[in-house]
Amino acid sequence: MARTKKQSVLKQLYFRSFIILVVIPLLVVFIGAFSIVSYLIRAASIETIDAFQESVASVLQTDVRTASLQLSHFVYVNDGEFPAMAAQVYDSAGTVQYYTTSQQLERAFHTAMTPSEDILGGMFYMRDGGSIYMNKEIMLTSSEVRAASWYTAAQASPNQVRIGGYDTSRVRLTYPGQKNNVFVLVTAMALDRSVDKSNQIDLMAFFTATQAGDVIRRARGRSELGSTVLLDETGQVLYGDFGNDALRDFFSQHAGEFTPGSKSLRAPLRPDGSTAGFLFRTRSIPDTGWTVVTFVEERLLTQGFQMVGGLLLLVVALLLGLFCVFSLYFLNAIVVPVQTVVQGMRQLENNNLDVQVQPSGHQEIRDLMDSFNQMVLSLKNMLAINAEAQRRKHTAEMQALQSQINPHFVVNSLNSIRFMAQVAGYDGIRDMAAALISIVSCSFRSNVSLYTVREELAVLDSYVYLMRIRYSECFEVHYAIQPGCEDYLLPRLILQPVVENSITHGLADLDEEMGQVTVSVYQEGDSLCLAVKDNGRGMTPEQIARILKGRPRTSDDNTSIGLENVLARLRLHFGPQAQMEVESEPNVLTCVRLRLPLERCGKETKPHDTNPDRG
Repeated sequence: MARTKKQSVLKQLYFRSFIILVVIPLLVVFIGAFSIVSYLIRAASIETIDAFQESVASVLQTDVRTASLQLSHFVYVNDGEFPAMAAQVYDSAGTVQYYTTSQQLERAFHTAMTPSEDILGGMFYMRDGGSIYMNKEIMLTSSEVRAASWYTAAQASPNQVRIGGYDTSRVRLTYPGQKNNVFVLVTAMALDRSVDKSNQIDLMAFFTATQAGDVIRRARGRSELGSTVLLDETGQVLYGDFGNDALRDFFSQHAGEFTPGSKSLRAPLRPDGSTAGFLFRTRSIPDTGWTVVTFVEERLLTQGFQMVGGLLLLVVALLLGLFCVFSLYFLNAIVVPVQTVVQGMRQLENNNLDVQVQPSGHQEIRDLMDSFNQMVLSLKNMLAINAEAQRRKHTAEMQALQSQINPHFVVNSLNSIRFMAQVAGYDGIRDMAAALISIVSCSFRSNVSLYTVREELAVLDSYVYLMRIRYSECFEVHYAIQPGCEDYLLPRLILQPVVENSITHGLADLDEEMGQVTVSVYQEGDSLCLAVKDNGRGMTPEQIARILKGRPRTSDDNTSIGLENVLARLRLHFGPQAQMEVESEPNVLTCVRLRLPLERCGKETKPHDTNPDRG
């Protein structure tokens, strides 16, 4: 029951952590990325709309400028020749001269307007209500023309060009054959007596088909550009509704509200007449007072991305669902068995060495459980073995303490011999006994005790004294000790085996030549160096390799173990930083150098008693 409850808690903790650390951050990142990308797409769409509106404004400005120049040229050329000709045609109406004068005016119009083919017609509106046309007659009645805003604006500013516009889908300007959905630009100029000498012409106007209408019409097929309308200075639709009364009524109701910039507004501008949110982008057209407004349904700006985003969200949700299924499988097949092992480890921490777990789950987990069970058994056996080893170690220590009695007995006996030699006047025997006492006293100190380089040299000096007597003083030993190095601490009997190796092996085959042994102690960098150099027979590279690498030994093989023993003891005490270097040249010299790390040597802080223990 407790195990089932712990597993339930584990699953709850796992899924809670998964939701907090994975699901929520993933959703936050997804929503943030979706918002950022939506904003960027919206900004890109607005940039596209701005570029389109710029092209519409540029084309319309060009058409207005061209048409205005054409009208001004026609009015003022040759000191008002064409207005005078129009007045003559109007005066000759009903006479035989009418046909001749009207043909002259028509030819003059076509000559003056060549090569332009966009002008549908030119109209002279007379003060008495009559009119004269050129190229094509404009079918607007006199009352419709005079009520137009461009007509009244032109009358208010004589001799200045004023503009207006018509949508041929709503207004018939010419006889049958007129194209629908064409935006016709009107450029008008009221003439005073300085231009119209006859004082009969009230206003002259050109009706020109513009390219701006074509640009707006072609853009209707592109969803990212939505719909575009051209508004006059009062906010009324000039062009772009394409017969849509609801669109014209909407802009009439909101006249004056569309200033340059962006505006979001709900409007009934869908093809089916329903209301939706639209983005309105407005741009003014310089020198005209008109504005161009492009509106796009908000959802269409990011519709493609929203579909992709929805699909990605569905994929993410599906992946999270699959991961939940996998998590359940993972928990039951891997995590729960691992938890069982953890519980076993906790029992092991409480010193329960009889714990064993039941293998379950995948083969790898079963192997882990089997290894745990085997580890517990091995630990139990190791503790039993360690207890037995401790018991034996205690017994050995008792025996070692007891065996210290023998060296004390030897030292006391040597002291007695030295005293008897001194009384008898045998100085050589007395000195040999004193030197042997020094060496034996050093040999039965504790294995872990350290002493100084100074004490090591003192013991070495006693050993050299004995060896010189043995070898009839056929060698000399010299010391080169760097000041300050005498107080460093060393394990006992480090130099003695090296010097012994030089005397017994290196100087053994010398004939008449005096053997020379030099003992040096000095500091080099961060190392304490102890060097023993002799002029003996030397060693071969194979012999040096055997010394430095060691060789297998039997229990009764005690030959040539001095240098190996020294290196082994140094590495036990100082670690791998302790190094032994051997340089040798056959029949010339051999130098054994020991390098010890200064930071681990230490120094003696108080004087050390070098007198041997008399027991």
